[in-house]
Amino acid sequence: MGTLERRETLTHRLGPAGRLSVKTLTGLLRVRGIEGEDVHVTVTYRIRAADHASAERALESGRVAIDRGPDSLVIETPERRLATGLAWLFAGARVSADIAVDVPWGAKLRFETMSGTVEAMNLVGDQKYRTVSGEIRMWYLGGLVEAGTISGGITLDGGTALRLRASTISGGIRARAGLFHSLSLSTTSGSMAVVGALDPAGDFRAESISGGVDLTPLSGVTAELKTVSGSVHSEIEHRVEGARGFWRVIVGDGAAQLRVNSTSGSLRLLAPRPSDPVAVQTAGPASPVAPVGSPAAAGTPVAPGAPAETVQPAAPAEASQPAAGEGSAESWNPNESAEETAERQRDDQSDEEELAVLQALERGEIGVDEAAARLERAGGSDDVR
Repeated sequence: MGTLERRETLTHRLGPAGRLSVKTLTGLLRVRGIEGEDVHVTVTYRIRAADHASAERALESGRVAIDRGPDSLVIETPERRLATGLAWLFAGARVSADIAVDVPWGAKLRFETMSGTVEAMNLVGDQKYRTVSGEIRMWYLGGLVEAGTISGGITLDGGTALRLRASTISGGIRARAGLFHSLSLSTTSGSMAVVGALDPAGDFRAESISGGVDLTPLSGVTAELKTVSGSVHSEIEHRVEGARGFWRVIVGDGAAQLRVNSTSGSLRLLAPRPSDPVAVQTAGPASPVAPVGSPAAAGTPVAPGAPAETVQPAAPAEASQPAAGEGSAESWNPNESAEETAERQRDDQSDEEELAVLQALERGEIGVDEAAARLERAGGSDDVR
């Protein structure tokens, strides 16, 4: 058994506000905003097969489909189109693909995957990210951002002028930015944490069954908690109104309003840490997000009570730059060690179990709670190994 790795690239003119859609079942989806009007796509295939010829045949059947329009680009993997399975099994070969995209930062994006991981950075156009069990990780964003998952976590670190809508069943939500224009957060059992300034004119809501909310306000806020058994805790100066069941906590001028509904979750108000972003007092939703590492990426000026220094959050590893135009590169390793063979067999078995759960969810045979529980059990067995 050997492994063929091939990297294919293409460049397409999308325009400054074009549309990009990517749909996969697994693998890493990475998107980064850049200047210009072209989108650059890099697809990295890894094919495990008995010989090079079998790998080539499998690649022809398992290659992603790309549909180009005058101001749009649609990328879709075969198993999403044909529902043929997670592993792309063709004549005993196994094909997987990671997709990296550099796109004009004002483009409209829609990324959908079942168990893959999504990473996004430096974008300000309307964005939608969906996954069932994968993670959604985001850096330095602006504009409208919608993110949803069942058992995966959602993390946003850096950016400004954000309107964030995030939902998860059992995963957690972590959002940190200079300024939020609006927030709509929802979990069942996952926790939620928000760090940033809240626009007094915006709408801010958080709902959960048992998950709690940690808020680090970088501006004045009035936080309301409706709960059955939850409570309020604060490590910053505040005023409290209400009683058990309905609490109102006022920080600073209380100009912005956050409404929290939870059955048993609590609300905690936390003081800023040195690594938290600074509040941005003037920002527009159309303003581009500063590139990673630039002084403007953190936002200015510092809000009263915020730390004077800002430590830049860790950003993902840079995606390899695709070559201009279209091209490909490949490598073939004919040897697979006994350890690699055992690992591949375990991966295949885990993939098949996960696929069965995801397909049952797609057919409506099980609900999201049951799917999340089964996926969690499958993940736990992987940890034991």
